[in-house]
Amino acid sequence: MASELRVNTLKDASGNNSVATSIIAEGTVKTWVNYDAADQATRGSFGQSSLTDSATGTFVTNHSTNFNSAEDKCLITGIWETSDEGSSSYAGAVRGLCDINQNGNVAASTSSLAFLCAYGARADYDGGTFDGDANYVALLGDLA
Repeated sequence: MASELRVNTLKDASGNNSVATSIIAEGTVKTWVNYDAADQATRGSFGQSSLTDSATGTFVTNHSTNFNSAEDKCLITGIWETSDEGSSSYAGAVRGLCDINQNGNVAASTSSLAFLCAYGARADYDGGTFDGDANYVALLGDLA
């Protein structure tokens, strides 16, 4: 039989360092994905129902549960700047960082997030998109 625990505040074993359960519920990652665009493989995910590889460096991750608002969420991104599983960095004279951003050409949504991976300014690219080995995307916010 399932049980339920209802509390307003959590404290450590000594009775100190309390935190409201609302902080825990609101402050946790709701969905994340580690996507290898070079191999078109999702290496790991949580709270994600699917991922669409739209074009070079352009992707859409679909959430298992909708967010409460299309705009009221926090996007955290990162990238493993390699094209060969960490044997070397991307070739070329990098003058700017590689980056992942929410795709400004796609309207914000409660059920998905469109993102793109782009080079910084380089000798051979000027902000062009690319398929990297590891694209890390996490979202925080209130679920519907």
